[in-house]
Order: sequence, then C-alpha cells, then structure tokens
Amino acid sequence: MHPSYYHKAHACIMVFDVQRKITYKNLSSWYKELREFRPEIPCCVVANKIDADMKVTQRSFTFGKKQGLPFYFVSAADGTNVVKMFRETIQRAVDYKQNPGDFMDEVMQELENFDLEKKEDNSEAEEDGLKVESPEGV
Repeated sequence: MHPSYYHKAHACIMVFDVQRKITYKNLSSWYKELREFRPEIPCCVVANKIDADMKVTQRSFTFGKKQGLPFYFVSAADGTNVVKMFRETIQRAVDYKQNPGDFMDEVMQELENFDLEKKEDNSEAEEDGLKVESPEGV
C-alpha cells in the first residue's frame, strides 16, 4: 500500500478472507506498515466470508488478540456483523479524531484550523469592504 492511503486516516479495518490463509498471514506485515505511518489510530481485525462455512467462527484467530485489537467475524455477502463492525469502528474513529493520540495528528489539526481561521479572516475582511492581499504575490 502507498503511504498516501494512510494520510489523514482516523481508523483502519484490516480484513482477511477466512478461505485464503495467505490473507491472514499478511496481517502482520500490513499492520507493521500501517503503524509506520499511523502509529495511534484505532484498528480492528475482520474475518470475512464466514457465510461460506460457519464452523470457521469456532476457530481461534490470535493476531487481533496479540495486538489488543477488536475482532469481528463477518460476512459481506449476507451482512452478518457488518453494521456492528462499522458502527463500532466509526465511533472509535470519531473519538480518535476528537482526541488525537500522536504528534502528527495534532500538527495536522493545527494546520487545518489555521487554514480555516485564515479563510474566515479573509471573508470577514471582504464583507467589511477591505481588500485582502495574498502573500504569494509578494
């Protein structure tokens, strides 16, 4: 994956296919790469395609537990646990966005706020009939 996929992410859903063992084995490298770029965002692990064989829900997939991540058995085909997983992950993402846990998120938030404040100042000045000059023209 390219680092730009992680840019400004507030959560990650790591999905593996219960019918393809290699996808489960790849979780470790995917997680390591994610944490290089987004060390603090909430993450969950999803075992997909349980509709193909419900017995798979009796198996123990330990990757998520070892990392302390929420784990879900889902079926994208029939919708089992999909809404629950998204609802809970979105809530964790919102909580994280409101209280970022790493330095880069705080810097990005300040930059976004700075841009917004600058735009608000410019539009207020324009409403007052003042001409706003751009520093780029200097």
